[in-house]
Amino acid sequence: MAQSDLPSDPLAAHDVLLQRAEQLYSVRREERRKPLPEQSQAEVRLVRGSRIELLSAEILDVSHSGMRLAGFVNQTVQQGDRCEIRVLTSAATTASVWATVLWVKPHPLIQVFGVEFDERQA
Repeated sequence: MAQSDLPSDPLAAHDVLLQRAEQLYSVRREERRKPLPEQSQAEVRLVRGSRIELLSAEILDVSHSGMRLAGFVNQTVQQGDRCEIRVLTSAATTASVWATVLWVKPHPLIQVFGVEFDERQA
């Protein structure tokens, strides 16, 4: 049997598990915002070895630590992909951030994926 960092008392262990669950849940409740229409388009550069694949995506929502995007299914995004996301804010300006793909959820015509920004940029 593997050792656990939980207390041996069942009630105390239950309290510890509840605290951990609440911490995880509070991270997921992090404030998210929908971008303005003029800030909802992005160019995602997926870095795969020595290759770079470009993907046009729509920004669905943004938080302090990451964002949720949607792209067409013909461009495969995989969990763990490193990417540079360039937010197309106007004809003359772009904002760029580096991130890692945390999850991908395919749909019939699009794929929705979540990225976490690099810590040094947050």
